[in-house]
Parts: sequence; structure tokens; C-alpha cells
Amino acid sequence: MKKLKTLGIITMAVLIVIMAAFAIMAALGIFKIETDETGKTEIIFTPEENKNKFLAWQTEETEDKAVAVFKTEAGDFKVKLADCAAAEKFIELNNAGIFDGMEFSVLAENMFIQSSLSGEGFAAEKNEFACIEGAVGFVLEDEKTFPSIVIITAEKLSSVSKGYLKESGFDEERKKVYEEFGGVPEYEENLVVFGKISSGKEVIKAVSEGKNSGFTGGYSALEPVKINSVEIIFTTYEN
Repeated sequence: MKKLKTLGIITMAVLIVIMAAFAIMAALGIFKIETDETGKTEIIFTPEENKNKFLAWQTEETEDKAVAVFKTEAGDFKVKLADCAAAEKFIELNNAGIFDGMEFSVLAENMFIQSSLSGEGFAAEKNEFACIEGAVGFVLEDEKTFPSIVIITAEKLSSVSKGYLKESGFDEERKKVYEEFGGVPEYEENLVVFGKISSGKEVIKAVSEGKNSGFTGGYSALEPVKINSVEIIFTTYEN
């Protein structure tokens, strides 16, 4: 009986170690747990090289399949579009004219600018892009994505962002990207990134410096800048 009891203790200890290892891997983003409509749960591993390719696209010069030209009352700016589901959805919505006439209605100082909302939410599909300065994405809330465009404008990390980054569980490469490029890392769970500002940063800066209602008023733009239209330019083609 003594041997069996010892074996049981060892087994329990091994299980605890395994569970702790899975918890650490999940926090680091090595895998994610997804549940489909039937209730079936599946563990999906995310190899580090696949995660890092998203960061490389954001921080390095890359050949892009499509660019979105935003024509606004304050001038034009360009967004290079990633090869991801969110970018495809952006193109689909733009073809339907969703963004024509939208206004940048929220101007959160040194954080982001956000357009007004148009249309209903749709199924979210997260990716591994970071919320660094210049990132462009959709709002993510309650496991749905909404066609409200957010552009990260924080050129440096705030004290809040630095604190979040320290406790985030991000790997060292991801932390270094935020430290070098700025941004708002705490928004990763609230934004589905599909693009990055490639030119016209002076226009984004001019929009972001517009008058707003302040913190208590939700940083609402007092004189919101309108998006007149968005043109998609396909730069490369697949055979």
C-alpha cells in the first residue's frame, strides 16, 4: 500500500507540473484553445516563427498585395493591407461603400483615433499583429468585430503601457517591438489589425491633434474629419 500511495503522489505531482506548463504556454501565446459551434474544444498551437512573421510584416519593408488610399477632408493617407482575413473583410466592406462619409469621431491623445461605427458586428478572427504606432484595425468587442476603424498614434509607450508590457507575458521579441515602435499593447485584445500606415502620417497627426471633449467626454472630436472615400489599389497579382 505504501508503494501505491507514493506512486499516486508522484502522479499527482506530474499532473500539476503538466498543467502549470500548459498555463505558461497559453499565457505566452504558444497555443490557444478554441470551441466550435458544436461545443468541441480544440488546442491550436501557434509556432513562434508564425507569430513573429506578423511582427516582421509590421516592422520591415515588405511587398504588399494591396494598399488602401484614404481620402479625407484633412488630406490623403495610405494603409498597406496585410494578407489576412480582416484585410479581406475590410476590402469587402469598402466595396459596399461602408467607409464613405465616416468621420474620425474619437481622438484619444497620444493613443489612437477612431472612426464612427457603420454596420453590424461580424465574427472575429484574431491574428498576431501588434498594436504598434501606425497599426490600423477593427474594434473587437464581445467576440465580434465591428467596422469602426482604429489607427494607433502613440509614438512612445505611456507609463500605463510600460506597466502592462511588463506584466503581459509577451515574449522578448514582442516587447522589444513595442519598446522600439511605441503603441498601445493593452489594446491587443480589443483590436483586430489588418494594416499599417505607409504614407501620410502628417495627415494622421493633424487629425489626432483636433479638438476633443477630453477624458470625461470620451475624447469625442468636436470637429470630426470626414473620410470622403477609400480606394483599394492592388499592387501584385497571384497567378
